[in-house]
Amino acid sequence: MAMAVLKLTFDNDKIDHLSVIGEKNVKFIAAKSLTQTSKIIQSKVREHLHEQFVLRKPNFEKSIKIRPATAQRLQTETYTMAGFATLQQTGGYRIAKSGRLAVPQYTDLRQLKPNRSTDVPGSFVLRLRSGERVIAHRSSKGLEVLFYLKNFARVPKRLHMLEIGTEIATSQFQRIFDDNLRHFTP
Repeated sequence: MAMAVLKLTFDNDKIDHLSVIGEKNVKFIAAKSLTQTSKIIQSKVREHLHEQFVLRKPNFEKSIKIRPATAQRLQTETYTMAGFATLQQTGGYRIAKSGRLAVPQYTDLRQLKPNRSTDVPGSFVLRLRSGERVIAHRSSKGLEVLFYLKNFARVPKRLHMLEIGTEIATSQFQRIFDDNLRHFTP
């Protein structure tokens, strides 16, 4: 799990205000600010998912969760439990555990038709002259390749969750903390 660490600095006039509020209340303000920042990160990551992925079901979007900060644990986490997200975040190679991977024939997500079924009736495995195996089907246009069957596939880095989180945390946390501090009444 990757972690972003924030360094807090305060102006001299804020230090006097902090001493009036007290250590206990400052911890609550910090926890609230951290959680609010994490919620912003969560919403921006969800927006990013819609830009980078064709989401057929809302499961991936719903898997972006936060663990709120508390006064005792001044740390918040924005995370996903989706197992495939790590490879999408780092990029790399997916290796078939048994058999082969079905790699789509399109190279750009924009080529994918929104409600395209992956289970096409009448599809079959075909060996090409090059020795490659593909899943194909006959259509009115002739023979159409749907998937290439490969032992491994390169997965490009498409999920930028860490970058989005770091950018938002560094650019917005201080403002959120200052706003919460300003509006706090003991």
